[in-house]
Amino acid sequence: MGFPRRSPGEAGQDLRSWLGANGYRAITDIDIIAIRPPNPPGPAHHHLGLSVEECIIVTEIDSAMDIDPTRFDVVIGEVKTAEAAFNPAIRTPGALHAALRRTGDLYTEPHDNVVDRVITNGVAITPTARVRLVVFAGHGRVGPGMTVHLGDAARFIRSHLASHPDLYRITRFSDHVVGLLALLDKVG
Repeated sequence: MGFPRRSPGEAGQDLRSWLGANGYRAITDIDIIAIRPPNPPGPAHHHLGLSVEECIIVTEIDSAMDIDPTRFDVVIGEVKTAEAAFNPAIRTPGALHAALRRTGDLYTEPHDNVVDRVITNGVAITPTARVRLVVFAGHGRVGPGMTVHLGDAARFIRSHLASHPDLYRITRFSDHVVGLLALLDKVG
């Protein structure tokens, strides 16, 4: 017997319900927690025989991300396929504290101060890190916080793949979406 096909939101709710029935309590509704270290752009890859096993090329940075190369950049984000909106839980102290704990000891000030500024402004900047709320969405804008449109992100990835064809032809991707975009670029 197979499982019925469910949307990502329904599947997430089903999982939360199942966990709740088993005594677990979800502490966050955050979709993405990402960290970018303060290092310069450039290729980083591992050669395995004739192919490149894993390759992350950061020779160009999407200007939409407004990177500060002097500090860690921490993105606490949500993904929406339609209108840009944050779930209310993402702005709760409990969810933000959980996210900051997962990013390690990047901050030179107490987490309470960072959390308060993220809740109020959508961003907190410390001497060592910038923490910001980001919604990745099909359309619309949010505030306070940052919006990245999914179509713009896909166009940037496709453009980046097209500008490095020799390297991408020999790269095996662990990220299935980037792999699919690379395949589409290869076949035209």
